[in-house]
Amino acid sequence: AAHMGLFALCATRVFVGLGEGLAPSSATNVLARVIPEGERARAVTAVFGGLDVGSALGLTLCGPLIFYFGWQWVFYLFAVLGLLWCLAWPLVKPDTREPGEVKPATKAPKAPTNVPWGKFLRSAPVWAVIVAHFCYNWGYYTLLAWLPSYFEMALGLNVEKSSLLTLIPYIAMTLMTPFVGPVADGLVAKGWSVTNVRKLSQGISFAGPALCMLAMSILTPAVPGTGNTPLLVAIMSVAFALGAWARAGLYCNHQDLSPKYAAALLGLTNTAGALPGVLGVTAAGLLLDATGSWSYALFYPTIACQVFGLVIYSIFASSVRQGW
Repeated sequence: AAHMGLFALCATRVFVGLGEGLAPSSATNVLARVIPEGERARAVTAVFGGLDVGSALGLTLCGPLIFYFGWQWVFYLFAVLGLLWCLAWPLVKPDTREPGEVKPATKAPKAPTNVPWGKFLRSAPVWAVIVAHFCYNWGYYTLLAWLPSYFEMALGLNVEKSSLLTLIPYIAMTLMTPFVGPVADGLVAKGWSVTNVRKLSQGISFAGPALCMLAMSILTPAVPGTGNTPLLVAIMSVAFALGAWARAGLYCNHQDLSPKYAAALLGLTNTAGALPGVLGVTAAGLLLDATGSWSYALFYPTIACQVFGLVIYSIFASSVRQGW
């Protein structure tokens, strides 16, 4: 497609996006059908944590592939791996496991017929997840997009070092992921209400990064290369690591509210969560051009979104099964 022109390249990218957009809801639908509530956080963190592992491995492989074989081989390799997984996936048969292989939910939800979108949009707990998804992704997407530029323009690192440092978010979240699910499910097993566990987990993923962004705004040097680079990189890593707790928060909440419509709910909130990829990244660039300040362009808007999401989710979120 790259040799056929810009239109063909953009068209293929659109089709890739359409295909990828189905994956989170499909995975959520499977989890809602076969995983009981007491094991939900571990299952969700394991599945969605794979995104971080894949991103880290993919970025690590891209450099050598391009250097030795050319940029086209990045697409060839991942396309072949994707096709192989498509062939292998039907063999897993997640809905027909043998007894004892996985402890299923108490009652498998029936396949939805007419999705009650109107009831979704009149539900305060659903709006809590929508707002949380938007606010969480505002920080996640804008930080990911502007991280290389921040390392180069604010910390004075060269492009080569910045490219290696871009692995930090994925590595940090990968290292935190094994702790998130067991701790969240462990609290449920100890008698905590599922709602309180979801609020605690999501609260950590909001409050922790917000505090880290506040520290970043204070410590970022006015003159590039004059700040405490190791400390700033460490704080950024902690922010992403704490963000992994959202996997036991909002990412579990769709299945809590309605296993039957969990896939549709995730599709709804994920649509809102995709908007910061455009709005947040663009706004950060405009603010950086207008102010010349990383605090006003990146850190303060992220803090505002995280705090707003924390307040709304803490007040309105619920894991009580809805009567849809």
